[in-house]
Amino acid sequence: MTLLGVSTSALEDPSDLARLLAFEPDVVEFYNYPSSALPQVEEFCRTTGIRPALHTPVPYDGPVPLRRFAPTGPRPGDVDHALRLVTDTVRYAARIDALHVVVHFPSPYPPFTAEGFTHSCDVFLDRLAALSTRYGVRVLIENLSPHPLLRTPVQYRDVLFGHPQLGMCLDVGHAHLLGPPHSPLEFARHLGAAVHSMHVYNTTAARYPVHGHELAGPGQRARDGYLDLPHLIPDLLAAASPAVLVLEHGSRWDAAAASDTTTWLRGLLDRHERHSTNSLTSTSALEQDPRRKGRHPWQ
Repeated sequence: MTLLGVSTSALEDPSDLARLLAFEPDVVEFYNYPSSALPQVEEFCRTTGIRPALHTPVPYDGPVPLRRFAPTGPRPGDVDHALRLVTDTVRYAARIDALHVVVHFPSPYPPFTAEGFTHSCDVFLDRLAALSTRYGVRVLIENLSPHPLLRTPVQYRDVLFGHPQLGMCLDVGHAHLLGPPHSPLEFARHLGAAVHSMHVYNTTAARYPVHGHELAGPGQRARDGYLDLPHLIPDLLAAASPAVLVLEHGSRWDAAAASDTTTWLRGLLDRHERHSTNSLTSTSALEQDPRRKGRHPWQ
């Protein structure tokens, strides 16, 4: 069964966690919370029964919310800083039994140089895999769109092939902004069961620089440049069978919009569940590789 979640990105006031209850979430994904706020996070989850998930960094005790996370550089110190943040997040995830930890990957900041990039990726992902194994926490890399050497479905499939302990958080908006021939559905088809979660919101190439992540809804259509989510989401669920869909929009929404989105998404998830004969029916290109015969993407 695919759960429905919401990110704390939806809050203008990060402490106003009760506002997220308008989405009736099974999961809340917490992002950029300082150590001082963790007791509130834990009490919220305890009293509501909502399962926590984490988006690196949590905790984060910098003077302002984190704006730069660069696991592959290019500045000196970038990689070590990113590793410290991920390590702290995975440790906290183990403590509170979080559903998963999301990690942006790779760095979205230029200059983008090919020399040493593959090695940098492998070193960082090796560390993530070791953290996942040590703490028993599912660690997911999230697709970004700026880096020319790691941005397409095939490129992400190939880096995960070498790190089967890790999984994927498919950000449908980031995939959409790549434009043809790439698409969220191509990511789902290539990565299949390695996709453990999806970040769901909507946007267009023209609106994104100003409006960022917009609340997903049933009325958004491709003719306006949006993702056609009412048709796309059932296809994504069939191709990837994620454990959770996490709404990851900004703070411009009201209770009525939250109710409409929740009702619509719950309907899509329920219909998918009824029509699924087996939650492991999807077969990805990653799984089809003969070198992986007999191995599950999480093994």
